[in-house]
Amino acid sequence: MSQGSIHREKTSMRTRLMVIARHQLLREALASLIQEQGGQELVAQAGDGQEAVRLAVRLRPEVVLMDMELPGLNCVDTTQRIVAASPSTRVLCLADEEPPHRMRAALDAGASGILAKDSGVDELVRAIGALGRRQFYLSPSLTEAAVIACAHPATAPSAFVRLTPKEREIVQLLAEGLSTKHIAAQLGVSQKTVASHREHAVHKLGLRGVADITRYAIREGLARP
Repeated sequence: MSQGSIHREKTSMRTRLMVIARHQLLREALASLIQEQGGQELVAQAGDGQEAVRLAVRLRPEVVLMDMELPGLNCVDTTQRIVAASPSTRVLCLADEEPPHRMRAALDAGASGILAKDSGVDELVRAIGALGRRQFYLSPSLTEAAVIACAHPATAPSAFVRLTPKEREIVQLLAEGLSTKHIAAQLGVSQKTVASHREHAVHKLGLRGVADITRYAIREGLARP
């Protein structure tokens, strides 16, 4: 299966959903669970943020179920772009061990809920139902720190939010181990442009180089160690 796929079935009176997850196994597991539940229709799957934005603009799903660990375009920017392009779409983020301020950033970007990855099927259905009714959902199993961060505006936002969307994307790709050459090819820009964005990001974050970027990204929950 390709990273992005569209499900052709059209059923009225169902909540139309899209699943976004980096790993195919997780996407297919979530898709299978959704298709087994009444009252829900899976309209598409995507494996990265850029594909997710394109599909969301085209299909206008009511609810997007999004893993917070995405390659390339990160969860926060993906959420922001989807909500901006399709205001009626509600985003439910799947969180594992993300720092609380990352969850808060997703909500600030327009997400309507956070669901812990260790939740059961019943809770998944409840969360989707809540968003389908235009309600907010916060998983009960989240840590106290996460709940506090999600319930109240951040008082000291991460320096990451001061970066431009392109700078954030390049920082995340660098942290994932991609070279300037590979990033340029993936984004369709010159290596000089990538280097310029990288230097601006390093300056804004108070870092010194790629090694610092990697450590910063792991600390901020943008990349896994």
